Amino acid sequence: MKIRNLAHRGFSGKYPENTRLAFVKAIEEAGADGFESDVHLSADGEPVVIHDHDLSRTTNGSGSVGGVKFAELRLLDNGVWKGKEFAGQRILHLDELLEIVAEYKAFLNLEIKTGEIFYKDIEKICIKRINALGLGKQVLISSFNHISVQRCMEIDPSIRTGFLYESPLINMVRYGKQHGASALHPRLCCLYYSPDLADKAHAEGLEINTWTVNTEDDMRYCIRLGVDSIISNYPDKTSALLKNQTTEG
Repeated sequence: MKIRNLAHRGFSGKYPENTRLAFVKAIEEAGADGFESDVHLSADGEPVVIHDHDLSRTTNGSGSVGGVKFAELRLLDNGVWKGKEFAGQRILHLDELLEIVAEYKAFLNLEIKTGEIFYKDIEKICIKRINALGLGKQVLISSFNHISVQRCMEIDPSIRTGFLYESPLINMVRYGKQHGASALHPRLCCLYYSPDLADKAHAEGLEINTWTVNTEDDMRYCIRLGVDSIISNYPDKTSALLKNQTTEG
């Protein structure tokens, strides 16, 4: 089984997260298979690629993403916070990220950020954009808001979906199967409490895509468990370990 190497918000260990630069470098420099990324809605209902619901950490703006129209969000600098050399990076529209996915034949784990904020029809908006570009087979939608994930399944039963969770929970395989998910997305620590999770999930036809795996020791652990995706800020490290595993095998 080939383990998928997904760059967490792009190659975020080296470049400003969720920017075109980070996504392109994840493929061209780090050899990733694709990305994990995040989507919110602007004040005028446009899907935008950014992690936080507040603008202050990763842009030179302030306030909530959902309180600003897309044209105004586009004027913000989305890279200089990481370093002066990254000045000029802009917040991407979801369409632009999907175009990168199409161009590089990459895989995208798209997290809908409805865990804290309610965005009207965000699920429908995202799925419409994905299907308009014929990328249904290259995208998996996840969220900590499992009702939001369920809505995605209702809108398009063919879309792949994953339940995100960050603390070790009991019977997650049964839960995922019962509610129709394609995958479980546990935080890395959950795998240390449940090292048989991948085997149990695979027996029920579920994937295990784990985050955020940044050390080589943790990556090796995930490889030994046989997870389906390693989501990391350092996809270059993941690539090297996976390549060594293939060579040694």
